[in-house]
Amino acid sequence: MSAATGNRCGHYPKRPQLTPALPIRKGKGGLPRILSLAAERAKAWYSHPQKCHVLNKGSRQTRSERREAYQVIIETVLSFLDLASLCLGVPTLDNGFVDVDMKTLVAAVGINQRRCERAIADLKEAGLMEVKQPRKLNEHGDYVGLRAIRVVTVRFFEFLGLAPMLQKERAKAAERLRRKAMQMNKKLSDLMRRASQGIRSMFTRSMPISQADQKRRETDSLRWNRLCAQYMLAGLEPEDCRRRANAELGLPADYSPGSHA
Repeated sequence: MSAATGNRCGHYPKRPQLTPALPIRKGKGGLPRILSLAAERAKAWYSHPQKCHVLNKGSRQTRSERREAYQVIIETVLSFLDLASLCLGVPTLDNGFVDVDMKTLVAAVGINQRRCERAIADLKEAGLMEVKQPRKLNEHGDYVGLRAIRVVTVRFFEFLGLAPMLQKERAKAAERLRRKAMQMNKKLSDLMRRASQGIRSMFTRSMPISQADQKRRETDSLRWNRLCAQYMLAGLEPEDCRRRANAELGLPADYSPGSHA
């Protein structure tokens, strides 16, 4: 098709789509500035591909539809990037690091999966991304592959002139995670203490409680505390954490350990 009408993948060279379906969050409540700044600087690679020559195939200039795919993939990848590890995903209390799968990426990017895969493969070949395949031992003693984890390399930020800023931002991100973990441990300990006090107060009542009921309540309290802690680590307010935990566990909306018999 002509440049005026675009081609079969929906690309229009004169009107490129350089912003993904879910743009990177900016401003108050948004992501760290280095991520949106990296996305903005990378936009120059579309009109001036020589600025990132590693994405060109030999002496030939990369086609415009491929350069367009780079832009939306890069911004989406940065939206999901954990600065401390440079991996795509979110660190959680209960489940460790939860990576972002291809289905989620495709939905956020707004182009088809094949174009996403080709763009990521090119970024990987250029040394701007890595794709790591974790493995674990199964019950038979054999190694099995887990879902791939995508990593943005330091080289990517170096090409954008952001290496010094990256070093500072990674240190700040690691410190935020450390403080959040410490705060979470404190909140969880406080929740556990209140839960334990609530359980102990049950034994002061005239109505005796069986050992089975005691064990069940302790188990329920532990599950509730862990679930609340997971939501707190995700940045939710305490009341939202309680409400979501109660909804997920099928408990009354105002439930908290020790407050209900």
